[in-house]
Parts: sequence; C-alpha cells; structure tokens
Amino acid sequence: MQSHGVDPHDVVLEITESSVMGEAASALNVLARLRLKGFGLSIDDFGTGYSSLAQLSHIPFTELKIDQSFVTGAPSQPRKRAVIEASLELARKLDLRVVGEGVETVDEWQMLAELGCTLAQGYLVAKPTPGDRVSDVVGHWRRPGV
Repeated sequence: MQSHGVDPHDVVLEITESSVMGEAASALNVLARLRLKGFGLSIDDFGTGYSSLAQLSHIPFTELKIDQSFVTGAPSQPRKRAVIEASLELARKLDLRVVGEGVETVDEWQMLAELGCTLAQGYLVAKPTPGDRVSDVVGHWRRPGV
C-alpha cells in the first residue's frame, strides 16, 4: 500500500459469509486488524447465507452488499422489495454503506434510489472492466435512462 501511495481508507475488501465460517475466530482476528489499519470491509451477498445477522453483529463491517437475487425483479415483486427495505433499514441502524448488486434495469436502479440505496453495481452501470481501462469507462459513462 505504501509503495503505491494508496490509503487503506480507500480500499474496501469484500468478504463472503462462507469465507469466514470455517475459522470464525481466526477470521475475526484478521478482519479486526484490517479495520484497525483503516481498510473497509464489505459483507458480500448479504441475505443469502445462514448467519448474515450473526456476521454483522461480530465483524466490524463498513458496507453491506444486497445480493442480486433480491434486486433482480424487485420493482415488481413486493417480497423482494421488502427484503431490500429491511436490509437498508438495518444498514442505516448499523451505520453501514449499502450497495445494490446486479442492477440490470432502469426500474431496479430507480427503485434502489427511491429507497435510499445510493450505490449500485451491475451491467446497467458497467460491465466488469480490467483495471487499466477503468478510467476510460468512467470518462465515457452516462447515467442510465438519460
């Protein structure tokens, strides 16, 4: 980090539930040390595992990523929308940033924005991009639906 001039506060590490389940005590120790160094921690695929709430209560996450299985079709499916609303409310109470994953339609984008989810990722925003092309993609990006 130091040799490349990157501040740990600008780095968010995505952690999936399954990656910390086997060695929970050891993983918690490592993740706590990373947070103390300033790295952000994101719980990826939130809501798809068995212990997401337990993970949130024990690991010092800074970000919650709502899984695309909830986002896809949510504007027309009240149950999915309810899960997103509940996840956003929980994140607000835990002071976590939230990312909606798998956004592929303008309706999904708008629904997340209306619910207060300020970050999104998915093919509507951009396809996966090699690191050396990110600045070009960002430079040519246009808001979907505009």
